[in-house]
Amino acid sequence: MVIVPFCLSMGLITGYHLNAFGEINDRQENRLARIATPKGAIIFAEVADTLDKRAQGLMYRTAMDENHGMLFIFPESGHWTFWMKNTMIPLDILWMDQKGTIIHIEANVPICTRVDDHCPRHYSYKQSWQVLELNAGTAEKLQLLPGSRLTIFLPSQNRSPS
Repeated sequence: MVIVPFCLSMGLITGYHLNAFGEINDRQENRLARIATPKGAIIFAEVADTLDKRAQGLMYRTAMDENHGMLFIFPESGHWTFWMKNTMIPLDILWMDQKGTIIHIEANVPICTRVDDHCPRHYSYKQSWQVLELNAGTAEKLQLLPGSRLTIFLPSQNRSPS
């Protein structure tokens, strides 16, 4: 999934080394955000907090581990629009406010097979600060609904005190 209108090439370096299946190795796990759901499940998410990382998103990934995702963090509240161009896996897209409360969900968003730039756009009618992309069906499996509050621990918060 990429943020419209940005579309970068597959060769963009995202700071994560992925194998052919899009998996992140154990050494990089400490660079992932940890997101706790109201029912106690933990989601591990790559953090897209720069323009380049947000533009690249999950493009060209052919798989994503269970309970893993990508957390898009924006510098301000806005109506952030996403599309599925060059995204190879169906997704759940969750828009959240600054406190991590889910304000909108687009569930089971299919891949876009169009070769032009006319893939459907997905957005929230309410402004959001953060967006979480998960494998399709994960939001339902984890019982995530609008109004659910996620607790987000960014990578810098995951380190144990020395």
